[in-house]
Amino acid sequence: MSDRPSIHQTSAGNEEPALVRASLARWLAAVMAGLAALLLILVCINLWLLHRSIRTAWEQDQARLFWLLCQDGSTPAERARAFLRLAASGNRQWRCARLEKLRLSGVNLPRANLQYANFSQSDLSRADLAEARLRGCLFQAANLAHANLQKADLTDADLLKADLTGANLREAILRAASLEQATVRNANLILADLSEAHLLMADLSGANLTGADLTGANLESASFRGAELALSRLNGANLTDADFSGSNWWRARGLTARQLARLRQRFAPSDEASANRRRDFQLWLKAWQEANGEPAKPRPP
Repeated sequence: MSDRPSIHQTSAGNEEPALVRASLARWLAAVMAGLAALLLILVCINLWLLHRSIRTAWEQDQARLFWLLCQDGSTPAERARAFLRLAASGNRQWRCARLEKLRLSGVNLPRANLQYANFSQSDLSRADLAEARLRGCLFQAANLAHANLQKADLTDADLLKADLTGANLREAILRAASLEQATVRNANLILADLSEAHLLMADLSGANLTGADLTGANLESASFRGAELALSRLNGANLTDADFSGSNWWRARGLTARQLARLRQRFAPSDEASANRRRDFQLWLKAWQEANGEPAKPRPP
């Protein structure tokens, strides 16, 4: 008899190592998949812990900033830095905040809720406060020069002696606001609501008040020198001692015959006015005289 293995024995011997290798490969694949899953879980846990740590640090920083802002012992510079950082991080709720005497030039707070906040003597020049809620705010002696206040709600706000030079107040609501002795030179007040506002001794020289509502406003001793008043409403406004030199007051609406007569007598365009403004006044004057049965006076040669 021969001792050589049969063909079947040889085939079985070859299959056993192959099966072992396949089983080992499957085991290794399962181990690798498990390790990958474990690694992924560890990464997720670490990311969550990192996020939690960052969030905790952020919340602690926010709390510290609010503490600095609210403490009487903080310097104005510390309070200003705290407020600017809080505003930059997205805080938009500042109702009744005490923000007086701070340097906040250029701050961006569009659509923020700042109702009844105190900004007295603060620098808000070139700030973006478009559509902000500023009802009842204190802006006494504040610097709002060239600030963007378009469509902002400043109802009942106190802007005593505030500087609004060149500010954008287009469609802003200033109903019953106090702008006593405020500087509003060259400001954009197109379609602004200034009804029942107090503008005693305010300076609105060069301001654009096209379509603005000044119904019932107190304009005593205010200056409208060179202002644009076309289609503005002055129904019931107090014009005592107001200066309308160089403005097109005759294009306003709601003036009484007595007010028009006084304005015509005192503030007819001078020779320094533009030719277009003088011509516009003469056209209005002619129409007004015809409507009131007043004989036209011959123009000087």
